[in-house]
Amino acid sequence: MGILLDTFSEKIPLLTHSEKHVLYYIEHHWEASKTMPLTQMAEENNVSTTTVIRLCHKLGMDGFSELKYFLKNHQAAELPGDLDPIERYKKDVQISLSQLRADDLQSIAHSIDRANRIVILSVGLTKMIGEYVSKRLMQVNLSTTYIYESHMIDLISNWISKDDLVIFISSSGETETLLKACDKLDHLNIKTVAMTNNPDSRLFKTCQQGVSAPVEKVSYEGYDVSNRSSLVMLADLTFEYYLKFMVGKG
Repeated sequence: MGILLDTFSEKIPLLTHSEKHVLYYIEHHWEASKTMPLTQMAEENNVSTTTVIRLCHKLGMDGFSELKYFLKNHQAAELPGDLDPIERYKKDVQISLSQLRADDLQSIAHSIDRANRIVILSVGLTKMIGEYVSKRLMQVNLSTTYIYESHMIDLISNWISKDDLVIFISSSGETETLLKACDKLDHLNIKTVAMTNNPDSRLFKTCQQGVSAPVEKVSYEGYDVSNRSSLVMLADLTFEYYLKFMVGKG
C-alpha cells in the first residue's frame, strides 16, 4: 500500500469508483500531482473537477489546495538504492530498543491490571496488530475488545466506561479517526495508551501513557515500506511486562 492509501485507508470504502481512480492516480504520480492544476488533474483522469473536489472533501480536506499541500509535506524520503533493507531493519530495532524505558512498560502493565476491560483501536495496516494484541491479552483471560471500523471508533465515547483502558495502535500516530477518538476520551478522563512508531506524533502526546519504536520513514517507487514489525515488538514487550507484573504481584 502506498503513502496516500495508507494514510487515508479508513476513507477508501467511502469513495466512488471515479474518486478511487483519482486517488490511485495521485499515489502513482506523486511528483507530478504536487504541481498539477485542478483542471489538468481532472483531464488526466477523465473526470470532472467536481469529482476531484469531492474526493478531497471525503478525505477530510477543504479542497484541492490542501491535498497538494499534503503531497508536498507528507511524502516519505525515498529509500536509497544502495541501502540494504536488512541493515535498515537492524538500525530501526537498535534505535527503538535504546529508547524504550522499562518504567513505561511497567506503568502500562499496571494500568492493564487495574482495567475492567481493555479496548484496542487500530485501523488500516495496523488492524492485524490490534487483533494480535487483543488475542495475546485474551490468553490470560483479560476482558478485551478489538475495534477497527471507523464508524464504531467514532462512537466509542458513547459506551466507554471510566474503568476501561483504551490502547491505540498507529504507526504514524497521525490517523485522524484515532486522534478524534483520543481527544474525546481525554475529555472524559478515560485511561489511554499509545503504541506508535512516532514519539513526536499527536497521538503519542495526547494519550496518558505510551510506548514508541521510532523507525525510519521510507518509500520505494511510491509505496510506503516503513518498518511496522516494530509495533509487534512493542505488543510482545507489553504482554511480557504484564506477565512479570502479575508474577511479582502474586
